[in-house]
Amino acid sequence: MHNLLTDPLIRFDQSEGRRVDASLPEVYAALMADEVEAFPALRPHQRHAWHACLALMGTMAIHRAGLEEPPTTSREWADLLRGLTIKDFPGDEPWELVVDDITRPAFMQPPASSKDRKKDYKNRVETPDELDMLVTSKNHDLKSAVAAQSHNDDWMFALITLQTMEGFGGAGNYGVSRMNGGLGNRPAFSLAPSRGGTGAHVQRDIKALLELRPKILDENPHYPDNGGATLLWTLPWDGTKNEFLQPNNLDPLYVEVCRRIRLRTGDNRTLYGIRTSSKAARMDGKHLKGRTGDPWTPTNGKRDGLPLTLSAGGFTYKRIADYLTSADWIHPALLKPTKTEQGDTEPMRLVARAMVRGQGKTEGYYERTIPVRNKLKLAMLGRNSSDLDDLGAIAKARIGDVGIVQRILSHAIQVFAARGDAENTSPEHRERARKWLNRLDEIVDNTFFDNLQDEFEAPESQRQGIRDRWLLDDKDKSGVVNHARALLRDATDSLPCPAIYRYKARVNAEGLFGGRLRGPKGLPDLFPESNEEVKE
Repeated sequence: MHNLLTDPLIRFDQSEGRRVDASLPEVYAALMADEVEAFPALRPHQRHAWHACLALMGTMAIHRAGLEEPPTTSREWADLLRGLTIKDFPGDEPWELVVDDITRPAFMQPPASSKDRKKDYKNRVETPDELDMLVTSKNHDLKSAVAAQSHNDDWMFALITLQTMEGFGGAGNYGVSRMNGGLGNRPAFSLAPSRGGTGAHVQRDIKALLELRPKILDENPHYPDNGGATLLWTLPWDGTKNEFLQPNNLDPLYVEVCRRIRLRTGDNRTLYGIRTSSKAARMDGKHLKGRTGDPWTPTNGKRDGLPLTLSAGGFTYKRIADYLTSADWIHPALLKPTKTEQGDTEPMRLVARAMVRGQGKTEGYYERTIPVRNKLKLAMLGRNSSDLDDLGAIAKARIGDVGIVQRILSHAIQVFAARGDAENTSPEHRERARKWLNRLDEIVDNTFFDNLQDEFEAPESQRQGIRDRWLLDDKDKSGVVNHARALLRDATDSLPCPAIYRYKARVNAEGLFGGRLRGPKGLPDLFPESNEEVKE
């Protein structure tokens, strides 16, 4: 009862709250009908690994079968998936979670060349979260090895995440090829339909990959035109240095593995793992530095096309705006609308995900969804788009205006902290102000891309008025300056200040805030009445 193609090993929830135990083909069929509300065993940091695995396997299976569209029935999906492996493994071993013969593959578990290699597997893994890629050994935020009551899909998700997303984990534990270096990560950016859930997104990416496959081959000439190895866990691997897989032997959408591990069944029918190390990485990709044509990852055009490595802090509005509009970054294949999407006016969503790792630690999982209206969707077709340059200029100007407001807010809070003495501020006062600057950033971040697209879609003659109202809205107090004033009041209410100085400190801080905003290095155009007073 461990065959993913035939046995109900994967749990998913439907919108009505009904839980279903399904085989992998049944999951695909449910996704194509967009009937999957959630996978209860799927942890947040595993979402892209699972999504990418589904999309890549599905696309390769459809392509190898010569079809043009994803099928809709579980029987069709079973035939397609089996078609990737049946020639060499008619017994479905590559789709079994447990295969006792170590010379035969199991799902996400590469075989050894001989049964003698069984002695290599000395390290036992008791729980799926112990196998997972998260660094949890210090048991601070997330406890390790606690999933004692695990299910088959807990192990499946842990295997997929480890084998397709893991980085360098010390001697003998090498990472995947689709990232720039062992301490890198594999960020994901793609468009998704604005309506629908997980299934709509998977179906969209499969259709997009089928359409974009020729272009991916053109842009990555190291892959063979006639296809290569697809599921790398089906190939024998003893972990030696002379077993490197070369890119010219792989399908451009290959699903890789980076660790030698096998699952076993214990006395009480529960699963456990055994694993060992390797003397080299599975794929000879060091010279590529992650430039594998990953259809989800942006690449840096000014750094020889190196893939993005997201740093701590995640997907802030400033970073997303840079990735979308800067000439430095090349959009991944799945961040561009397909031919069908170009022909309709339906809005979409930008879905961004990444697990950020550090040296011996995990620095956070980040996920963000951004609404993408039709004009922005079409602008993302190409780097040479004048609309994309236009959007970049608007975003840069807005980010610059927020920076001006933040600097003035910081100065005003520092003056209050210095008891109203503008000449006596210090680095300590500047650090105290940081909390409120971060809060302003969060407020701006919440609606930045909606507001950005409002100006982007407007006629040139109306744009300045839209931006001015975004900065200062006297009607509903929702402008950036309005929020900054409220934060200044909060800071003057919260920060310590002797009662004898508090009134002076507050008046001086508020006066400085208003004066600098109206000054030549602030935002004087927001206050035309002040300019008239100066002229008089």
